[in-house]
Amino acid sequence: MKHLIYLFSISFLLGCKSHAEVNPKQINGYWEIEFVQQKNETFKSKQSKLLYDYYFMENNKGIYKKVVPQLDGSFQTSKSEITFEIIRENGTFLLQFTSPWSVWYKTIKHVDDQKLVLSHQDRTFHYKRPPNNKIILGDE
Repeated sequence: MKHLIYLFSISFLLGCKSHAEVNPKQINGYWEIEFVQQKNETFKSKQSKLLYDYYFMENNKGIYKKVVPQLDGSFQTSKSEITFEIIRENGTFLLQFTSPWSVWYKTIKHVDDQKLVLSHQDRTFHYKRPPNNKIILGDE
């Protein structure tokens, strides 16, 4: 009986630990897509012009937009943005995006200071942080 309680306790603690690893506040900032995985295949961008994803969140609500790094180390961005909300469902954090045309969800699989992994449908997006830069707001 002692062994059964011990095994149950370890299983419970290990199960709780996996959810504690995700801190959705760490999503704030600029992210460069390293690669995308789909059905055991890995795809890397072959674009010559880099695009980064920018997330800003406060009180579980935020904005998402695409930005372009400039030669001077700044970012150029349009005024277009998509709103999102962080939702916790069964210990999993979801980003609920809302645009004028659609609503969709991405699951936060992992986030820390340097890495972000989001999944949407059958795709997994792996991001890394680009070097720190300043922002220049541009025209649409």
